[in-house]
Amino acid sequence: MAVAAEDVTAGGLAPRARGWRAGLRAARPRLIWVGVLAVVAVVLFWCYLRQSQTSPVNADGSAMALQGWGMLHGNLLLSGWWLADVSFYTLEIPVDAVVEAVHGLNADAVHITAAVLYVALVLSAALLARGRASGREGVVRAVLAAGIMVAPGLIPGTRILLGTPDHTDIGVPILLTLLLVDRARQRWWVPAAMCVLLVWAQVDDLTASFAAAAPIALVCLVRAGMPLVFRRGFRRRVGWYDAALGAAAIVSYVLAVRAVLAIKAAGGYSMESPSPKIVPLSTLGTQLQHTGQNLLILFGVGYQEPSGVLTAIGAVHYIGVLLALCGVLAGVVALFRRGDRVTQVLAAGTLITLVAALATNTDSLVSGTHDIVVLLPFGAVLAGRTVGPWLAGHRMPRMTLTPVLCVAGACYLAGLGYNTSQPQQPAAAQSLADLLLAHHLTSGLGTYWAGNSTTLASGGRVRVAPTISNGRGARTWITKPAWYDPATSYANFVVATSGAPTALAYNVKDVLRAFGKPAREYRADGYVILVWHKNLLSQVVTPPQPHPYKG
Repeated sequence: MAVAAEDVTAGGLAPRARGWRAGLRAARPRLIWVGVLAVVAVVLFWCYLRQSQTSPVNADGSAMALQGWGMLHGNLLLSGWWLADVSFYTLEIPVDAVVEAVHGLNADAVHITAAVLYVALVLSAALLARGRASGREGVVRAVLAAGIMVAPGLIPGTRILLGTPDHTDIGVPILLTLLLVDRARQRWWVPAAMCVLLVWAQVDDLTASFAAAAPIALVCLVRAGMPLVFRRGFRRRVGWYDAALGAAAIVSYVLAVRAVLAIKAAGGYSMESPSPKIVPLSTLGTQLQHTGQNLLILFGVGYQEPSGVLTAIGAVHYIGVLLALCGVLAGVVALFRRGDRVTQVLAAGTLITLVAALATNTDSLVSGTHDIVVLLPFGAVLAGRTVGPWLAGHRMPRMTLTPVLCVAGACYLAGLGYNTSQPQQPAAAQSLADLLLAHHLTSGLGTYWAGNSTTLASGGRVRVAPTISNGRGARTWITKPAWYDPATSYANFVVATSGAPTALAYNVKDVLRAFGKPAREYRADGYVILVWHKNLLSQVVTPPQPHPYKG
């Protein structure tokens, strides 16, 4: 019996142990990558959280936090909400809900969500830029992409990239979709999975339609059809796959529109219909100038930043701009040559996004950065996928440019450290929320920028319904109709100021003309809180619904 046991040990368990060790050795590189990414993610999260806290939370981010709070408490379809022309329903708001489940309802929840999603954006860009490359080339490609994005500009970059998630975070599902296409083998299920990811992205933000679905459809269908055009025959092993990817991208748009309509039909949220307007040719010069300045802002060259340290940091970011420009140019060349699929899609998406920005009147200075924010991760990934192999594979550029890029990377990280060291700022309406709580005022009316931000700053204990026309009209932009219904809600104060009207307060005289003489008033921190002994909602004009969403 002892001999048999020894035989089993020697002949069975030992080979298994050797196989287990061999498997561990084979998986060691991947485990190292995972460990490094985990450490980098934690460090970046802390840095981005600190930088995000240097910019006050405004009404847009507050509204999404309130929607996440509702989703956390069972309102999964956001029933009763009037949204903007972008829902953020499948990414930002669910992340808000998860954060609030741990951290509670407060302004920091917005900062945490912004930091988490920007970390995901940077790491997704690094992984997509790396592609299937390994060794030195894989590291160079990933570091180039991540390095371009690692240090957002402080002013106004913090507000754009780490503040309100206005189109910024849609890059995460787009890059994850392309990562699937890039890494997965050519199997029948990949187009189906890609379609699901694109639906997820487009329901969240229609930016994904022209930045992802359209370029994927265009590039893949052209790749599938080119052999037929040049009479080379239909390449069965490749042609069917590109054709399936292109068809899946088209189907994803149809399914996304139907999904939004189905949510509304099921009693969920209502959306404003997007209504872009074509700008006249006479404004093309201004559009080009604004687009160029907005691109510089995205890449950390903040033209509004004062002289001194921030100017020096912004100057260093021109290196990232140059790398991204080289990547985009190489990607455009790849459109007409045998470029890889993902590089071609990113190049096409960049061109389509730029044309859309130039053709519509939404591309104003600074605020227009939101409409083209996907160009930051696109440019970073293109730089990694095109400049990275050249830099890693040729000795001369590696010997000459590597020291320059290392110094630039150190400056980027120093700039990130400088940004994180800046003083934290309270929510835009924090002092107003504290004033209302001190006087036990819990429900009233205010401007749009004072409304949801005050509600969030108070932890939900005060509700200031956003209004227009000095409080006489309901605001149908990221609000709830129930807030204006006198049968179910109550409002007895209006937020005003004795001077000229501001983003957070109406003028006192205008409010008095709208509602008459108040019973009492409170003055502090520049605010004048006018209080009545009646429900002001009976005097507020409430439209039945916002403009219908038509897809």
